[in-house]
Amino acid sequence: MGCRHNYWYSQGAFRCKKCGHTTYKPPKRKKNNSIILIPIIIAIAIGGYFVYQTYGTPQSIQNEANKIITNTENKIQQISPQLTNLSGSQNKPFPLTSEDNRVSIAVYNDCHSTLRSDQKIIVTTCSFNAPPYQKVFTFNMPDALEQALYNQVPLWVKTNVYQYGEYNFKIGLFDQVGEKNYTVSLWQFPS
Repeated sequence: MGCRHNYWYSQGAFRCKKCGHTTYKPPKRKKNNSIILIPIIIAIAIGGYFVYQTYGTPQSIQNEANKIITNTENKIQQISPQLTNLSGSQNKPFPLTSEDNRVSIAVYNDCHSTLRSDQKIIVTTCSFNAPPYQKVFTFNMPDALEQALYNQVPLWVKTNVYQYGEYNFKIGLFDQVGEKNYTVSLWQFPS
């Protein structure tokens, strides 16, 4: 009864060599946990390696942050004299007046204007995707624009129209450089 069975396979059954006990089940073996444990340890090691390569140590992160802060401070010191020169200049590139600070109530972007210096008018047609499919404005030509176009044939120009009130308009005419804005008055109510 105190036999620690030592099974061997004979004639379709497992028999103990010491006491002759017979069983038809294979002998119990210890589970080998190392088969499962080894891949888990390898996966953790590989993951740790990549995390260390990506994030490094807290000291290396601090060093990188210090480099960025130092570079930023240097750039600010290089730019600040240029900014003071711009703010102190008398000839500002875009002078702001109280009129330019207004907020438009409507902006018409898809427009084209015919400039008629002989009649001193600007006929502007704006197109829309929905009804009404177009709107036509007729503006009085501003003096500054009239002098620039003196004795020229009618011009056709891409235009933006900015409406600030029922009768307050600004027109933006495009040339090779960009958009130039002129304050205009209505010659005729829009149709």
